[in-house]
Amino acid sequence: MLLLQVIFLFSSSLSVAQAWGGWNFQNDRVQRLEALGIQEEKNLLVLTATTLPRVLNETRFLMVEFYNPLSKQSQNLIKEMGKAVDIMGKEKTGVLFGKVNITSEKLLEQEFAIKNVPTVKLFVEGQRQQPIDCRGVIEAAALVAWLRNQIRLSVVLLMSREQTKTFINSKKLSVIGFFEDLQEGTVELFYELVKDFPEVPFGLTEQRNVWILYGITIDTMVVFQQGTIVHFEECEEDRHILRDLSQIVKFFTMDLVIEYNIETMDQIYDMHIRNHILLFISKNSTEFGALVKTFESVAQEFKNKLIFLMVNTDQVDNTHVLEYFQITSWDIPGVRILNLTKNTRYRMPAEEITFKNMKKFCNNFLDGLAKQQLPSENIPKDWDTKPVKVLVGKNFKEVVFSHKRNVFVMFYAPWSYKCKSLLPVLEELGKKYQYHESVTIAKIDITANDIHQTFLEKYPFFKFFPAKSDLVVPYNGEYTLNAFIDFVEKEIKSQMELEEWSFEEEESDEKEDLSLQDWKKTKEEL
Repeated sequence: MLLLQVIFLFSSSLSVAQAWGGWNFQNDRVQRLEALGIQEEKNLLVLTATTLPRVLNETRFLMVEFYNPLSKQSQNLIKEMGKAVDIMGKEKTGVLFGKVNITSEKLLEQEFAIKNVPTVKLFVEGQRQQPIDCRGVIEAAALVAWLRNQIRLSVVLLMSREQTKTFINSKKLSVIGFFEDLQEGTVELFYELVKDFPEVPFGLTEQRNVWILYGITIDTMVVFQQGTIVHFEECEEDRHILRDLSQIVKFFTMDLVIEYNIETMDQIYDMHIRNHILLFISKNSTEFGALVKTFESVAQEFKNKLIFLMVNTDQVDNTHVLEYFQITSWDIPGVRILNLTKNTRYRMPAEEITFKNMKKFCNNFLDGLAKQQLPSENIPKDWDTKPVKVLVGKNFKEVVFSHKRNVFVMFYAPWSYKCKSLLPVLEELGKKYQYHESVTIAKIDITANDIHQTFLEKYPFFKFFPAKSDLVVPYNGEYTLNAFIDFVEKEIKSQMELEEWSFEEEESDEKEDLSLQDWKKTKEEL
């Protein structure tokens, strides 16, 4: 089953949507390696005496092949190591794979006493001394199996309160398993969990005095962030619990802001937080860095309450996401909230993306005060009783494409200062044409109604829908009462002229038909 099947319910042709990924777009692999001055060849980092210490500081587990480029066995193992990277996944920052050319790196060859090639060593927790030798393993799957077992063995056995406190306080994120039996039973599920999270330090204890310190009474997994408990999960001897534990740890390992990316689309469906806030922005825009930084600041405020996602609007693969949220070029950059449980969407009621506006938006949503973005609002009972008619998604097409009246429509956002300032002008225009035989003045809140039109622009904008036609005439003039009147009168005149021309054409056609009949009759008489 594709993960994140419920995140977007688009249309009948796309009932399930793509997933959200967990890739840190600010620290992506390529940029990080470039910053460290490290090259990558066939999935393996090219390590030297200069770059090795840099990489050791970047990861908990570093698997390195010491090789001779002239050795066929070395080259074969390099290929298998590259395959192992794909199996483990490049997004697992807790594990990195590299290679050292001993013909050019003599100091490293001597330091690690390389006698035969190829030789594979595993460096754990950034320690340069006494790396673990991986002997006799030459295939990708076997390399991964060996590595995962070493990750399993890295679990720290905590024997006292002092040791446990030190372990927890020294880590930004840590997971502790409290189990009565450390040999069998539910603890085996814990060990399986460890293998999948090489970036996370895990600890294990059966000491009752440690249990009491944290209020533990039964087998439990506890997640700590910067020394503080952020999650308790009681464990049962059931294989299904492994998936639940994995979901929990996965959530806490994800970055504050996550980019939607096709390569990382399997990670968010497992998250237990069902509210997502999305920043739609072009990575090539000049404001990208500043807005993402602001977005991250808000994410810090609402950590564990909302998942913060960045959608790169430059990506063609993201088109369906833009369509689902009705994002046009005028809406970029923009902020939306999605509740997965009810499949409801919310649009940030502010034009400027600032820390203050986003924080208010998040608080209003969590307090149930945010205005939902609907396919259509309900039709107001008095929608057509005032000078300016009120359109919504449910009556929009019926009114503007009725072919009975000319309709001039203002598309607005209720929170826009510019829109608010123009509404009184529209009211004056409505009064002028309130009793006109063929003209209707109307308005529609474009932020709350999905009208499925392709002419959406930056609000406010105005369109003229001629009677007896499916054409749409954009208004590009000044936003003043006189300018609106001149435009409407011009369009009315154009419609009248078009109707007169059509009438004359019909009369001409009728005359031609009569003349043809007379000619036929005369011919028959002759």
